[in-house]
Amino acid sequence: MTEELTLEDKLKAEVDLLPWSALVRHFAFGRVYRTRAPWTVIDAAMVLNRDDADELKNAMSAGHFGVPSDEEVKAWHASEELFKVLVISLFVLIETLDA
Repeated sequence: MTEELTLEDKLKAEVDLLPWSALVRHFAFGRVYRTRAPWTVIDAAMVLNRDDADELKNAMSAGHFGVPSDEEVKAWHASEELFKVLVISLFVLIETLDA
């Protein structure tokens, strides 16, 4: 008997670690969205999967999800920071390792 994986387990298995330099091209096309604690890339992916616009708007208003700021991008470029990365459809979700 095989055990069925939950969507959350499947998403966790897809998370990778990448440096900012590997994400710059995706950022240039407007596909990179960062998460901030308490949200993770898994949380964001689950909300996107449910197509829960209200929860996504709330997270954006609270600063837990959104497009990286110019200041963040400059800092990441200078430090070559590593990120937890999860690609969902057209979205590249990122989370800093210290989150």
